[in-house]
Amino acid sequence: MNLQSITIQEFKQFADRLFIDDLQPGLNLFVGPNEAGKSTIAEAVRTVFLERYKVSTLNDLLPWTRPNGQPVIEVSFSISGVPYVLKKHFVNRKRCELRVGHEVFTEDEAEDQLSGLLGFSRAAKGLMKAEHAGIPGLLWVQQGQAQEVRDSTGHAAQYLREALTQLSGGTVSGGDDALIGAVQRELWQLLTERARKPTGALAAVENELSELRHQRTELDGQRQRFDEDIGHLSTQQAAFDDTQRKRPWDELEEKAVEAQKRADAVAELERRLKELEQTVQLSNAELTLLLQQEQAASDLETSAAKQRQQLEEAKVAVGASETEYNVTATSVADAQRVQEEANRALELANAAVTAADINSQIALNKAEIERLRVTIEKAEAASQAALEATRNAAACEVDSKKLRRLQAVSERIVPLQARKEAALTRIEYRLHGAITVDGSLVSGEGVLLLENEKTIGLPGLGELSIVPGVSDISTVVAELDSLEGERTQLQQAMGVSSVAEADNRHDNWKTLVAHQKMQSELVLLHAPDGIDALRTALAQALARLGAAQERLAGLPDVSNAVAVADAKRDADAARERLEEARRTLTNAAERKSMTKATADSTLEALTLKEAQLKDLAFVQKREERHAKIVEARSHVNAQLKELESCRRDVDTAKTNDPAAEAKRFRESAALARADQQERQTRIARLRAQLETLGASGLGERLAKADASIEQLERRKDELFLRANALSLLEGVLVEERDAAVAQLRAPLTNRLGHYLKRLFPQSGLTVDDELGPVALHRGGRLDTLEALSYGTREQLGVLARLAYADLLKESGRPTLLLFDDAAVHTDAERREGIKRALLEAATRHQILVFTCHPELWNDLGVKQRRLEDLKAAA
Repeated sequence: MNLQSITIQEFKQFADRLFIDDLQPGLNLFVGPNEAGKSTIAEAVRTVFLERYKVSTLNDLLPWTRPNGQPVIEVSFSISGVPYVLKKHFVNRKRCELRVGHEVFTEDEAEDQLSGLLGFSRAAKGLMKAEHAGIPGLLWVQQGQAQEVRDSTGHAAQYLREALTQLSGGTVSGGDDALIGAVQRELWQLLTERARKPTGALAAVENELSELRHQRTELDGQRQRFDEDIGHLSTQQAAFDDTQRKRPWDELEEKAVEAQKRADAVAELERRLKELEQTVQLSNAELTLLLQQEQAASDLETSAAKQRQQLEEAKVAVGASETEYNVTATSVADAQRVQEEANRALELANAAVTAADINSQIALNKAEIERLRVTIEKAEAASQAALEATRNAAACEVDSKKLRRLQAVSERIVPLQARKEAALTRIEYRLHGAITVDGSLVSGEGVLLLENEKTIGLPGLGELSIVPGVSDISTVVAELDSLEGERTQLQQAMGVSSVAEADNRHDNWKTLVAHQKMQSELVLLHAPDGIDALRTALAQALARLGAAQERLAGLPDVSNAVAVADAKRDADAARERLEEARRTLTNAAERKSMTKATADSTLEALTLKEAQLKDLAFVQKREERHAKIVEARSHVNAQLKELESCRRDVDTAKTNDPAAEAKRFRESAALARADQQERQTRIARLRAQLETLGASGLGERLAKADASIEQLERRKDELFLRANALSLLEGVLVEERDAAVAQLRAPLTNRLGHYLKRLFPQSGLTVDDELGPVALHRGGRLDTLEALSYGTREQLGVLARLAYADLLKESGRPTLLLFDDAAVHTDAERREGIKRALLEAATRHQILVFTCHPELWNDLGVKQRRLEDLKAAA
């Protein structure tokens, strides 16, 4: 199948008419940037062939600038020399027309012709789905879908089997798969597909049998419990009658009443003990308060005596502190005078040091000024040299990209020239007469080099047709001419006459660039921040020199100055002596104030205490308190004796804890009654259970369960026998089918291996029953497609489609290959292998390749058709 022209109008981004003609029977390359319209052209081809013209959900085909437009696509093509023209109108005024030679088909009839011709099925309604796309869905690869090959082969499996059947001579009828499917459907009703575990009727029988066996076990348990409960009832009834006759709870309740009486007596004694304890606590509290009051009066007398002695000591301390303060004040005045003289000597010594520093700075500034002047001169010279080298380098600069391309082209020309010389047919002739070569007269001696077919005329004898033995000489010559033309164009663009001249210019340019770089580095070495920064630094150094000279002139005469260390030592000593004298004076002042305040506060406190002790009311209260203390002590002693006697009585009464005994007896009586009631309840419950089981026909249910189990076991054995037979039949059928499929897959495996060796030598692809690739063999390792990288799966997808196209063409099917931005995730080496595969396949098929990387596909010897040029021509 060869597309000859494509016309697109008002279709997505092509609001205006786009016409593409002169499509070659081999490889056609369309290039352009993203969103230029490459994928839109590929989609237009798929739409005109595969989509039903009358689908009502194709409004997204309309250009957004023309919502009321009329998408129209027309293609002309030929199959086996028969011309076809297909034209479809979508969305509005829907029409379809297919012209085959002089015959015209329209509407649904035209689309039926197309589906049978190209190998796909029409969708019953709505948009075309992947499962209907058949051969076009396999060979027409959409953008980003090159690696998705298994689903496409599955949808085209029917057509691939038909092609392989013709090529291999084997047959695999649909009836074989249908029979296997029927057997498997019957088998899967009894066993699961993978684990071969029971399912359906077999699982239901097993579950019912398991449930019945469980019920039979429960019935056995019920019968055993029935027998046990009869014995248990007899034992419980005897125990109940014996306990009812003895009535042990009556005796326990009488003991509880007696113990409670003893407990009440103990409670009364404890109440009396608590009252006595409270009375003793109150009496002790009154006595303690009287003693505390008397102790406070005694403490007041003792404190007054102590403060009299403290007052005398404070008066002595006040006199001593006043004397110390006066002596210290005189020492501070002397130390301050000495310090002032030492500070003046230190200032003069510091001035001498400053003068020495300024003289040193003046010398350093002068040296820095001289260094900066020399550096500026060197940096300016290096900068001028770098500028001159830059001018010279610009004059002989060569485009490195063009140079590399010129070198690559020249390297490729050499082996091609050798191949051409080796491939040409050489004829040496020595003639006594004249002959003709393609109509031109040839005589004498010489050599003919034949690069294509020549006709040699022999006068009186006839003609000889000589065809060169190498089939691709024309391709070599064409490629050599193309490369020589490109070399000439590159030399002209670079202004050189040969590769050697270009290399010399490039070497000179590199030498000048290196010299320029060296001079620039010298500039950076001398002036890392620039020459202007050096000039600024020079100006700053001159300014610092003038400032230092002015500071030196403003200093005093330092000829009589002593050493700074001596002056500083004397000043520090004077300062420390002054500080020590001031600290001593401060301490003396604090002591003076403290002793005076202490004496005053002691006198004031002593006066208050003596007045309180001499007060008549205070003296009278002390005498009364002494009498009360004697009386209170006597009363407390009597109460303590009574309390001790009551405590002994309580301890004696609580020896056996009558309250705990009363509680214990009551709880024991209650437990005895509860046990008897619980025993009575259990007897009633056992009688009810026995009556219920006796009336339920337990023996009849056991017999019925045994009969059902026997019947289900026979049914289970029948189903297992059927499942085993079906499983055996399935294995035989699948084995026969797989043997036939293996014979059928041989041509496909060979074609896949033919293309695969270009990228993966010594490797092979495994295909499944749907004839889709599933695993890659290489280096003794088997990798599933899912385990391979995205790029590798994409490359295998391209090669596999070339193999499928070969098989379909050999079986008589029309083929067209379309790749929209395929092999994007591919390195340079593998891309070369894919290019060689495409070039080989293009000798048998028409191939349309759309790419946004023209630089990667410019070495195919095929004209690149740019989308911008096609739009401009339209």
